[in-house]
Amino acid sequence: MEALYGDGATSNATNGFAFGKQVEKWYGVEYFVSPLDESDVKLWGEGIGAKEMESIHLPQPNRYIPRSLDLCEELPEEARVQRIELPVSPPNLIVNEPSGRLWWKLDERYALPKAYLTVLIRTRASENILQSDESDQSSWEYNSKTSLQSEFLKSIFADALAIETYDAYLAGLGWSLSKSSAGFTLTCHGYSDRLPDLALKLLKELTSPSFLEERHFETAKDKTIRGLSSFFESRRADSLAIYYRNLLLNYKGNGVEENLEIARAITLRDIEKHHAMIWADSDLSLEVLYTGNVSEKQARSFFSDATDVIDSTRALVTQKEAVEDNIADSWASGPLERRLPAGEDIELHFESKNPKEENGAVVVTYQSQHEGFKGKSLSSKETLERSACVRLISKIIREPCFNELRTKQQLGYIVSSFYDMSYSTNATPLTTSIDSLTVYVLSRKVEPKDVAARIDDFLLNFRSKLEDMPSKEIQDYVESLAKELTKPIRKLGTEASNQFGKIRRYAPETLYADNDSSLEDIPFDNAEVVAAALHKLDRNMILDVYDSLIMKKGSRSRILTHVYGRTFPLKEVPPPAPSKVYVSSMNELMTKRKSLIAYEPHSNYQRTGTRLLGLVGRHRSLQYAAAAATVIGAVVLFNFKGRNDDKKQTKI
Repeated sequence: MEALYGDGATSNATNGFAFGKQVEKWYGVEYFVSPLDESDVKLWGEGIGAKEMESIHLPQPNRYIPRSLDLCEELPEEARVQRIELPVSPPNLIVNEPSGRLWWKLDERYALPKAYLTVLIRTRASENILQSDESDQSSWEYNSKTSLQSEFLKSIFADALAIETYDAYLAGLGWSLSKSSAGFTLTCHGYSDRLPDLALKLLKELTSPSFLEERHFETAKDKTIRGLSSFFESRRADSLAIYYRNLLLNYKGNGVEENLEIARAITLRDIEKHHAMIWADSDLSLEVLYTGNVSEKQARSFFSDATDVIDSTRALVTQKEAVEDNIADSWASGPLERRLPAGEDIELHFESKNPKEENGAVVVTYQSQHEGFKGKSLSSKETLERSACVRLISKIIREPCFNELRTKQQLGYIVSSFYDMSYSTNATPLTTSIDSLTVYVLSRKVEPKDVAARIDDFLLNFRSKLEDMPSKEIQDYVESLAKELTKPIRKLGTEASNQFGKIRRYAPETLYADNDSSLEDIPFDNAEVVAAALHKLDRNMILDVYDSLIMKKGSRSRILTHVYGRTFPLKEVPPPAPSKVYVSSMNELMTKRKSLIAYEPHSNYQRTGTRLLGLVGRHRSLQYAAAAATVIGAVVLFNFKGRNDDKKQTKI
C-alpha cells in the first residue's frame, strides 16, 4: 500500500484528501489511509441483498445505561451526603413467606446512586440427592457428583451470559453466580436504576435450560478437567497442606481425584437433568437482600417478579419431572466441620507432587473444644468471653510469631498465624460456630518436622511471656483488636456481603414457621458485641483459654499437616506414639475421617455416655431436641423454615 501511496501522496485531488501514511495531530500517532476498492463499492451497491443489509447496522441502544442518577426520593435530606462514620444498621425483613424472604435497606451512609441485590436460591439440590431407605422414605444426602454438576452449571451459565451481559458491564453493572450448600447465590451490583432489570434477566435465563448448549458445556468441562488434572502439580506446599487438612476436617467429598473421575464422565444430559431437579425441589425458596439506593416499593416489586419467575419455572418442571413426595427429612445439612478428639494430636504427612516445589510446609491448627460465639441471643456469656479470648490470643501472638520464626530463626519466606472461625450446620438446621488458631510456615531451610517442633517451642515459651506481659501492653492489643472489629465499613458491597452472610447462616435457625419473627436473634451486631467483651477480659481468663487451647496436651485438639518438597523429601513417618495419630496416605486419611463426628452441640468423644452422645450425633430427632434446648432454652420442637450457609469465614 505504501508503494502505491507514499508519504503524503494524494490520489484524490477532488477534495484534497491525502491517502497514505498520516500523523494524528494531537498525539502524533501514525496511521494509514487507503481508498475504497471500486469493486467493493459496486458489490455493496448491487450485490448485497436486503437480508444481508439488515445485519449491517449501528449498535443497538444499551438498555442498561441508567436513566437517572438521582438519589431515592425516600432518602431524608441529611442522608444526601456521605456519612461513612455512622454505624451500620441492619436490614428490614419486609416479606416473610413460604416462597421466600425479602430483606431491604435504604442506604443512609454512602449517598451514591448504587445498590446491591443478592438473591439466594435456597435448594437442597445444589449438593444433595434423594436417597431411599428400607421404608421407601427419601432423605437428602450429600453427593459429590451433584455438587460438581452444580459447579458445571455455574461455569456454563457464566460463559453463556458473558457476551449478552457485556452491555451491562459497560453501563457500570456487574454480576456473579456462586454455589454453596445453601443453594445458588446471584449477586448484582452497580447503578441502581437498571439493576433490577439485569437481575431479572439473569434469573429468567438461569431458570431456562436454553443456556445449556454443547459449546458452553465443553468449555466448562475442559476448564474443570484441566484445573483438577494439574491441581497437585501446580500448587505450592502450603496450599497442599491446607487442602489435606480441610479434606480431613471440612470436605464432604473424597477430594480432587474423585472429582476428576466424575468430571470426565459428566455429560451435557447429566447437567440438563440436574438443572431440572433444582427447580423441582418442592422446598425451594428465595432469600433476597436488596440494599442501597432503592425504595421499599421497588424492592417489593422486584421480589414479586422474582417469585413469579421461580413459581412458573417450578410449575413447568414438575409437569415434566417426577417429584418425590415421601421425604423423611425436610432439611439437608449445610457446611461441615468435624470435631477433633480432645487430647489427640493428628499428624498428616504428605509429599508434594509438584516437581518444581522445593519448599516444605507445616500448618498447625488448634481447634477449640468449646463452641464459638454466634450472637448475644444465640450464645452464652461464657461462650462470648472464650471466643473473645481466642481472638485476642491470635492477635497478641501474630507479630511475635513472625519476628521469632521468620526474622530471627529465618525458617522460611512465609510465616503466618491467624484466628479462624468456621461453621458446621446440621439438618435441624442449627449452626455451630468453631474457633481455631492456625500457624503455618513455608520453608526450604528446615525440614517440616523440625519446623513443627519450632512452632511448638514458640507457643509453649510464649505462655510465660503472656503471663509476664504488662497490663498496659495487653490493653493496647485489646484496643487495637476492638478498633479493627468496629472500624467503619467504607463500601456498600462489603456491608451487603457481611449482612447477607448473617442472613444466609442464621435466618433458618431464628425465623421459623408459625412463630413471630425473631429478628433480634440474628447477630448483625456481633462486631460491636465482641469488641465490648474484649474490654472485660482479664489476664486469668486469657491464660485459661491459652492453656486449654494450646498448653494442655491431654485435652487440647490439634492437627499438624506436613507437606514435603524436593529439598527435604518425605523419608519415613514417625513411629506410633501415645495420643498421636499419623496419617500418610489417602486411605489412612479417609479411615481417620470416618471416625470423626460432626462438630455440633452435645456431640463429643467422652468415654462416659459415649453411646448416648453417639446417638445424638447420628439421629436427627435427638439433634433437633438438643438444638431446641440449646437455642431456645427448653426442649420444645419447632418447625424451622429455611436452610443454611456454607462457607468458612473469618469475619464476625
